[in-house]
Amino acid sequence: MSTQFSAKCLLVVLSAAIGLSAAHNILVLTPITSPSHSNVFKPLVAELANRGHFVTYWNGLLQSDKSSSVIQSNQTTTNSSNLRLLTSPNLVRLNNQHQIDFNDRDSPFRLLFRMQATIERYCRAIYEDPVFHQLMNSKERYDLIILDGFSNDCTLLLAEVFDVPFIYLNCFPPSPWLLYAIGSPLALDHFPNPAGTRDKMDLWQRTFNVVTSVFAVYFHRWLVLPEIDRVASKVLRKNNLTSVAAIENRYLSLILSNTHFSINFQLPTSPAVVEVGGLHLGEARNEIPKDLVSFLDGSGDAGFIIVSFGSMLRGDGLPKDFRRLFLSVFARLPQRIVWKWEDQSKLGDGEELIPSNVKTISWLPQKELLSHRNARLFISHGGLLSKQETVFHGVPAIFLPIFADQPINAQKAEDDGYAIRLDLGKLTEEMLYNSIQAILTNPRYAKRMGQVSALMHDQIDNPMDRAIYWIEYVIRHQGAPHLRNASRDLFLLQRGLVDVFLVILAACLLMAYGAVYLCAAVCHSRYGSKKLAVDLNKKGE
Repeated sequence: MSTQFSAKCLLVVLSAAIGLSAAHNILVLTPITSPSHSNVFKPLVAELANRGHFVTYWNGLLQSDKSSSVIQSNQTTTNSSNLRLLTSPNLVRLNNQHQIDFNDRDSPFRLLFRMQATIERYCRAIYEDPVFHQLMNSKERYDLIILDGFSNDCTLLLAEVFDVPFIYLNCFPPSPWLLYAIGSPLALDHFPNPAGTRDKMDLWQRTFNVVTSVFAVYFHRWLVLPEIDRVASKVLRKNNLTSVAAIENRYLSLILSNTHFSINFQLPTSPAVVEVGGLHLGEARNEIPKDLVSFLDGSGDAGFIIVSFGSMLRGDGLPKDFRRLFLSVFARLPQRIVWKWEDQSKLGDGEELIPSNVKTISWLPQKELLSHRNARLFISHGGLLSKQETVFHGVPAIFLPIFADQPINAQKAEDDGYAIRLDLGKLTEEMLYNSIQAILTNPRYAKRMGQVSALMHDQIDNPMDRAIYWIEYVIRHQGAPHLRNASRDLFLLQRGLVDVFLVILAACLLMAYGAVYLCAAVCHSRYGSKKLAVDLNKKGE
């Protein structure tokens, strides 16, 4: 008995030792974020901790008094002993005021031109935050850094401080400058940037896509990144800091893209770009409030419609004219409406009557509502996470895109046949009503949604396992330098083979010039011989 007991103890000790040897110290950075971006990172952080890794997580939205519950809300269990949360009250206030509203629609370059000033504000807040200095002065060693691929470039200084590789987890399709940084082809002939429309482009659309993408790359490279260097030097009072562009080039190993080819435009293929779309679509569920459950269950065969414009666009920020338009249309419908509306005081002020079939709610458990048996339609802004959720649960949609990647998300959904894209600036009551009726009465939308949803579900592994595998892969292979694309050392014109085409063009022109010159010489020679013969004949006569 004692021998068996000793053997079992030895087995347990060996198993624990093996587990510890595979555990890694990972730093996750999202000081600049939004609730939607945090919804992608939180389940990944929880799963890394559950699998034995030691995770330090700096999230600019987590509050210290409810951090643990926020993480655990996305997973059934969380190994909290492996998880350290760093919180920043000043960043919480900043991340709740991203200055994005419904006036940003139809202006893809407005956000780009604001980026330099915005990044200056973000970097200053990060560099002045106690957590950043805590990390800068930390003696702890990390094996890897994971950071949000948008507006968190300021934290790249930490990659050099800890001398470790890092991974971008991008919560929407990679921007041109991220693809450029990793050395992946931009594939501008079929991969549209957020200012584009669709993958099938005519000559002028391709020209626009090329010009705007190249402009975005160098705007970010020549104006945004140097602004980070300037702010870092000024706030941190250090003049010998390595540029963030150089740090990115040296330490960037991989991009995890929260996309999937079933619902997004096809990404250029590169081993260093891995699609993990749907990270947040796990089995964990939030509890639906009892009064809301009763409202949903009472919708009967007509079902209900979900209305939400995401986390950065507040429903109560919808201009009054559109608010009245929506309420007027909803009053004509037999379906019940669940509308994410943060400030109840902005409705029912005498000018607007809330129909009895409309229920406004400040917090909307979107995934849970979309999975409800009575869900019939989703009206949304077309954010990528919302699009993933509605496809995952098979609910057709009407998208009214506002900014960033929302227009091309909506356009792709309409082209794929499971949604209708509407222009908020040109919206009329009849247009919205007719679109709702089309979705609810024409079976082709539900049929097509079923087909696309099946494509999204049909994967050899789930997105979470895929993300964890590649994170551990980069750590196991010390940054995976073999994934580094040689084109990262080339300029954009060289990657597009423009220099090669110019050489070929020059060679062709030179050959053409040589051929013309030779023909001219031959013709001149023949003409000269004939003329000489004629002159000789004349003299002989």
